[in-house]
Amino acid sequence: MRARSADKSAPVRSGRIFGSVLNELQQRLRQGEWQPGEHLPSITHLATEFAVSTGSVREALRSLQSQGLVRIEHGRGVIVISNSFEEATFGTDVSVSMDHMTAFAEARRLIEPELAAYAAERGSDTEVAEILQLALTMEQQAVSGLDFVGPDIAFHRAIAHASHNPVLRQMLHGMHDLFIISRRLTSQELGMTERAVRYHRLIAEAIYERNATQARLLMLAHMNDALSSVLAMEAHMQQNLVV
Repeated sequence: MRARSADKSAPVRSGRIFGSVLNELQQRLRQGEWQPGEHLPSITHLATEFAVSTGSVREALRSLQSQGLVRIEHGRGVIVISNSFEEATFGTDVSVSMDHMTAFAEARRLIEPELAAYAAERGSDTEVAEILQLALTMEQQAVSGLDFVGPDIAFHRAIAHASHNPVLRQMLHGMHDLFIISRRLTSQELGMTERAVRYHRLIAEAIYERNATQARLLMLAHMNDALSSVLAMEAHMQQNLVV
């Protein structure tokens, strides 16, 4: 059965659940409930406490890790790095060269348009509704001046998941750290956030409406925009070096 036309009331609550969990954890970190070096409760414990799925908690913790607030260690749990959002380093290597960023943008340009098309063709009704809700969550948080890195990352991961291609999905997931660095850089460009929010909304609606061709073209335009931003930033840095 094909999905209904997109509207704000149709999507499932997954995006809202993710945002609620992330906001709650961020608030408790700000309040100093967990200090640097301490372990957060287990994912299962947090899922039970918030009455949500473990998947929603994992996604929120990944977002906190991308902000440099926690470190997820397999076998050891989740360790607090900082509860100061001003000092958070996003947990990434800022020494990554612009060549890496350009290569990353080029790789996304090859992979993500096809993931979007596959998601439109293969995603379940629940999966495509979640993608739309994440786009709406990102839009709402951006308009409100709130951090939207979490739903931004979750949006692209949800599309990869809905593609039902485990190889392409793993390729995208393997670029997680580069995604965070790239997001930090491109977000500095004037108007980039507004364009990204708009692209996400249009891509999500195309996927929700099962329009694979439109989803592919819109994602390609989004990736071209991201690549252009990286190239412009690289040129600007080179110019400053010459001067």
